[in-house]
Amino acid sequence: MGIVLSVLALLTASAACGLSVAVALRVKNLLDPLTEQGLLSNRRGSAPEVGTVIPPSSALVDVTGEEVRLPGAGSGPWVLAFQSVGCTGCKMQMPAYKSFLRASGISRDRVFSIVVGDADGLPYYQNELGQLGYVVPGVDRASEIVESLGISVFPTYVLVDGEGTVVVSTQSSAALPNDAAPLRQPDLVGG
Repeated sequence: MGIVLSVLALLTASAACGLSVAVALRVKNLLDPLTEQGLLSNRRGSAPEVGTVIPPSSALVDVTGEEVRLPGAGSGPWVLAFQSVGCTGCKMQMPAYKSFLRASGISRDRVFSIVVGDADGLPYYQNELGQLGYVVPGVDRASEIVESLGISVFPTYVLVDGEGTVVVSTQSSAALPNDAAPLRQPDLVGG
């Protein structure tokens, strides 16, 4: 009888331990997207302030392997977006962001989406944004841009004037201007 009770106690303890692990994993899965988006970090995530000058960057490599460079001063307005593979908000805001890009008239070679996270999630961003701009994995030099601007909340959208200065900075695609006319210059408008 003592052996049966010991086995039952062991089975009960194992089941309780398994249940605890299952609950912990479920909580982790629920909180991971919030942590990745910066919503649960101690650091309050923020978009770069209007007036911030985007630091010069050496060549970046987009998801197709093409070498690209962020525009330099005196070259006209451009768009810089920061997104994350595991970010549900990034995906929810995608239609509005794509509508903004189409309406802005800013040509494809002046739109850069830096996407952080697992490379397995990059095809989604390439499929959604590849026709509208460059999709750059958030590694190497691109991660330096993310860090230098203090990006910790995804998505973050930044509109940059021709001198490399942030003129619009937001974490919501709904806050992007309806009319990007002030950013446009005739020679930069896509066709």
